[in-house]
Amino acid sequence: MLTLLLLAAAFQDHPNYETPNYDAVVAAPDSHQILMEDDKVRVLRVVIPAGETEPVHLHCWPSIMYFEQPQPITYMTYHLEQGAPVMTGSEDAPAMPPALTVSIGPEGLHAIRNRGTEPFVAVRMEFKGEPCSAEDFEEN
Repeated sequence: MLTLLLLAAAFQDHPNYETPNYDAVVAAPDSHQILMEDDKVRVLRVVIPAGETEPVHLHCWPSIMYFEQPQPITYMTYHLEQGAPVMTGSEDAPAMPPALTVSIGPEGLHAIRNRGTEPFVAVRMEFKGEPCSAEDFEEN
């Protein structure tokens, strides 16, 4: 009986059995740096090197995004299939005008590939609310 309890505990704590956290700061820490955070706002610096694709992640909250150094990008969307992200679409977009500021709603699973020759750099101010997960963005 003790052996079964130990095995159950081992499987429960094994990372393959945990629900992944797709929050941008957790899932894509190399491209999302926290500049400031409190209980209402989180400000992120987003940097994607030329030719790189950031890991799949999401943004739970509405935000304002300032494009400091825009580049042409490919925006890829994903959904969960048996707990793993599967790409559902991609769209190429030209570089935004420098200093453009836009309002963005919460974003489900996605990744961005920088097709430019310089780093893509933006600042994103998120207006915090309830936490979310990838499943919250899945269609029923």
